[in-house]
Amino acid sequence: MNSPVDRRRLATWTIALAALAAGIWNGSPAWAGTSKPDPAQVVPIDQIAPEFRENVSEVIRDHTFHRKGAPETFPCNPRIYLSLLNEPALTLALWQDLSTSPVQLQQIGPNRYQGNDGNGAKASWEFVHRSPKLHVLLCNLDYTSPRGAAHLQARIVLIVHSGYYREVNGEHWVQHDVEAYVKVDSKGWKAVARTIRPLIEKLLEDQVREAGWFVSLMGRLVGMYPNWACQVTMKQDQIQVDTRERFRDVVIQTRRAGAFTGRPTLVDNVPADPAVKRR
Repeated sequence: MNSPVDRRRLATWTIALAALAAGIWNGSPAWAGTSKPDPAQVVPIDQIAPEFRENVSEVIRDHTFHRKGAPETFPCNPRIYLSLLNEPALTLALWQDLSTSPVQLQQIGPNRYQGNDGNGAKASWEFVHRSPKLHVLLCNLDYTSPRGAAHLQARIVLIVHSGYYREVNGEHWVQHDVEAYVKVDSKGWKAVARTIRPLIEKLLEDQVREAGWFVSLMGRLVGMYPNWACQVTMKQDQIQVDTRERFRDVVIQTRRAGAFTGRPTLVDNVPADPAVKRR
């Protein structure tokens, strides 16, 4: 089994779920619930642009599978957290400075991104709703197995709920959870055996949790190592200059006393909440 660091290198928004869906296609079943949820009870449909409403509603209402991760609470300034959440390319750049990763990502519009995981999964996604407490993304996934034996197409609605509070000592904290609705559009997927449902439930739970963990880890590291965060992101020529400068300004303005001046390293082969060490 891959180490936590290896597995989490793909936890870059919907690319993480692309990897998940790819795993389901390669010998694992997918299924839908017996009752259909009301999309308007899941996301604020009336606040989503008209051109996306029916697509989002269909994925939620007719999903193949669904999972909502447990809430995670972690120390992070809300401005840093929202910067990372709203700019996936910044988050990925920080991760790739710490770990070898084949993931590629580029922004192709004001709210739209596309990327691939280097292992056959390609995805494009759009923020269809953004507010401090709720982010909704719509993803189109295309996966071809490395040997070309399987091809999967799916749509994903990824939902991030966020909350914020401050301790009496002034320290900022964020709590968020990640929810995913996945609708497999490929023909023939129902022929996949349904005998290992518990394994799929565990896989989906892990991937949704780790998608949220990815952002929380980067948020904590930026707060602990602001110099490193500024240096890495300012070198990313593929990211718009104003985006990089805005992030640098936020990091500088929110710098906390006692922050480290060096560069972090991740400890491999560790439990789900990996240690961070200085160097």
